[in-house]
Amino acid sequence: MPVSGAVVVPVPGREAEVERLLRSMRGIEVMGRGSGGIAITLEGSTTRELYSLSEHVEKLEDVVDFQLVYLNVEDEVEE
Repeated sequence: MPVSGAVVVPVPGREAEVERLLRSMRGIEVMGRGSGGIAITLEGSTTRELYSLSEHVEKLEDVVDFQLVYLNVEDEVEE
C-alpha cells in the first residue's frame, strides 16, 4: 500500500477550517499543525489513487501550497 507524507499550507487565517476538512477526508490522517502548515499522511490502495488524493488536496480553495515530503511504496510478495 502506498503511503506518503505532506505539508499542506493553508491561506492565513483558514488553518482550522482546512484542518477540519482534511480530518474528514478518507485516506488522510492529520499528524499536526504548526506555523509551517498542516502535516498529513496519505494512504491509498494504488499509487494512482494516492496521486489523485494529493491532487485533490492541492486544489482545495483554501490551500496555497502542497509539499510532498516522502512516498513509500512496498511491493507485495506473492507466496
